[in-house]
Amino acid sequence: MSVERFPWLNDAIRAHQKIAFPSSTIIEGEAGLAKTQLAKYFAQKLLCSDDSAPCGVCNSCNYFLAGSHPDYCFLNQDSCSSVLHTYSKAKKDALTSKKIEGVRALNEFIAMTNSVSEKRIGVVFDAHSMNINAQNALLKTLEELPENKHIFIVSNQRKYFLPTIYSRSSLISIKNPDTVDIDEWILEQGYIDFSTLNFAPDSTPLEIEYLIKNDLAGQYLDISQNLNSFCLGVTTTPDLMKFYKEINISFDEKINSIILFLKTCIGINQDFYKPHPIITSLENIEFDVAQASDLIEELVDYKYQLNKVPSLNEQIGLNNFFYKIKNLFS
Repeated sequence: MSVERFPWLNDAIRAHQKIAFPSSTIIEGEAGLAKTQLAKYFAQKLLCSDDSAPCGVCNSCNYFLAGSHPDYCFLNQDSCSSVLHTYSKAKKDALTSKKIEGVRALNEFIAMTNSVSEKRIGVVFDAHSMNINAQNALLKTLEELPENKHIFIVSNQRKYFLPTIYSRSSLISIKNPDTVDIDEWILEQGYIDFSTLNFAPDSTPLEIEYLIKNDLAGQYLDISQNLNSFCLGVTTTPDLMKFYKEINISFDEKINSIILFLKTCIGINQDFYKPHPIITSLENIEFDVAQASDLIEELVDYKYQLNKVPSLNEQIGLNNFFYKIKNLFS
C-alpha cells in the first residue's frame, strides 16, 4: 500500500516502523489527510509475512492488494467488506460503521481463527459516524482483544469517542501540513497553476486535490470575491443575490460558503490566519468578532431548520443574512 505520496504521514510511519502495534489504534485528523491510506498501510504491514513488511510480494500482500485477504475486513459509513455479510443476518445497508449491526459483524469476524496470516485485522473507516450503541458494541470487543487481533478506528473528528475507547487504544493524530508544505506538495502533483491562496484557510491536501480535479478550484475565490465586494459596498444586494442564484451549488452549500467567509474574517482579524489578498473588507473597520460569531450561529441554526422544513424560501433567507452581513461591515 503506497503512502509515499503523502509526506505528512512520514512521522506516523516512522514511529511505528519497529514497535509492536497495540490491539486497538485510533487514527484521527481532518478529512483529506490520507488517514484511510495510512490505516490500509498499517493493516497490510501487520498481515505481511515478510520481515520487510509490507513487502508487497508475499501471498498475504497479494491477497490484500487484490482486496480478498481472508484475515482483513472493514466498515465505512456506506458499506463493508463482502465477507462481513456472512457474519450477520442484517440487511446489507445496515452493515456500516454508522450502525451497531455493522460493528457486531466486525466483532464476529475478529473473533474467528486466522486463515492466512498470523494476525487478523478490522478497520472502521468513517468512525466519526458511529452512534453510541455502535461505540459500546465495539468497546466490548476492545476489552477482550488478544495480541494477534487488531482494530484500527479512523475518524475525521478528534476526541469523538467514549473515554473508555480512548483508554484502550493508542492514538495517532494526523495534523494538517502548514501552507508552505502544502504548496510544495501541490506543485509536486503537477498542479502548477494553484496554491493554497486559491482555497479556504486550513484546506487539507486531498481536499485541494479533489477541487482541482473536479474543476472546482475557482469556486472559493469567486464566492470570496463577491462577498468581499458586497462588504465593501461595491456589489449591491440584488447583484449578490443574482450571483448566488446562478452559482451551481446546493442551498445548503451556499449557506456553508457564507459561514466559511465569516469564519475566515474572524480568523484573519484574530491572527489565526494570514491576511488573504482577496479579503480586503476588514481593512479600516472595527470588526465585531462577537457579532460575527452570533451570525455564524444563526446561519448554522438556519441550516438545521432548513433540513426540517425544506420549503423555506431561499431568496428571503439569503436576503436576511446579506442585510446582517452588510451591517457587520458598515
